[in-house]
Amino acid sequence: MPNDLLTKRLLAIFWFASLMAVSVTVHGESTTMFGKKGPYSVTMSEVSDQGLLLVPHSADGTAEKKQWPGIVFGHGLCGPARGYTDTLERLCSWGFVIIANQQQEDCGVLNIRRPLQSLRSRGKFQYAANSSIMAGNITKNLHYLASRSDVNPDALALVGHSMGGGVSIDVGTAVNTEQPGYVKAVIGIAPWNGARPVPSSVVAKLGAPLLLFCSSSDSLCPCSGAATVSDSQGPFTSPAVVGIPMLFGGGADVYWNGGVDAIYKNARTAILMQVKKVSHFTIAGTDGKQMENLAYQSTNLYGLNFNHPRRPYAMIPTLEYSVGFLYDVLNIDRQRGKTMLARAEQDNRIDKVLSK
Repeated sequence: MPNDLLTKRLLAIFWFASLMAVSVTVHGESTTMFGKKGPYSVTMSEVSDQGLLLVPHSADGTAEKKQWPGIVFGHGLCGPARGYTDTLERLCSWGFVIIANQQQEDCGVLNIRRPLQSLRSRGKFQYAANSSIMAGNITKNLHYLASRSDVNPDALALVGHSMGGGVSIDVGTAVNTEQPGYVKAVIGIAPWNGARPVPSSVVAKLGAPLLLFCSSSDSLCPCSGAATVSDSQGPFTSPAVVGIPMLFGGGADVYWNGGVDAIYKNARTAILMQVKKVSHFTIAGTDGKQMENLAYQSTNLYGLNFNHPRRPYAMIPTLEYSVGFLYDVLNIDRQRGKTMLARAEQDNRIDKVLSK
């Protein structure tokens, strides 16, 4: 292999390894109505060919004879669904049946200290990064939820982080184009605007309320601007410039087609909340404990760690406003939902709120 090509591939591996670096959170408190676990207990199991299933139960642990709203959760690129269990349990505890697909979780070895093994993992990475495969899995999950006797088929939502967020927008648009109103709501948490089709190019046809979260301190899928890989910016910009086209194809660049801001700009109906001082992974968490564990795991597995262990995060607001949004648009308790959403502009954990 020519030296220049080997160098470019190693730089791509170096860049991608940082995807798994997450930030440690200082555990804070929240005073909002949805800033804690909900009133329901949660059971979690695995469903063959579907993924992790979470079901809410009454306080005494028994299942209620009712239909719950359903959520399909899409994980981030190479991020295992079980890495989001704190997030999933928090959502479920507010009265949602959730299915989280467990496919495309393995990207193989991506460690600059093991270059040959990393290069051999290219096929695994390409499979994991295939938007069409993830879209098929999310669509399958959606129809599975609709078929369950304990799920209200008229209250289905898609929630996704990073790649899962971008693909959820694509799936919601495709499904609602064929069956208008099938998907009632979509939430994109730091959604990747590099999925195919590009979410910002199709979102105008979504036909459902959309809630978006992003952060200017997200180094991988920022609100807008270049992905830089490192939280500290600067020194690691070059691997991103080289690595993104190498890993995702010549049409990809560090600006992700305008990023999350472009998705919001092209949507017909949407809310965009810009969260302060969070990393790409932390924005999808609860109090940060699980993200702290992922930070250690990423260091051990991938040999790189670009987090800021002393960054003073407060309680992450993402899930609180996600629940409020769903309570409103799914008609669970519209008054509580609207009251919650109205607080966002005064929340000191949020830089800016846009809506249209």
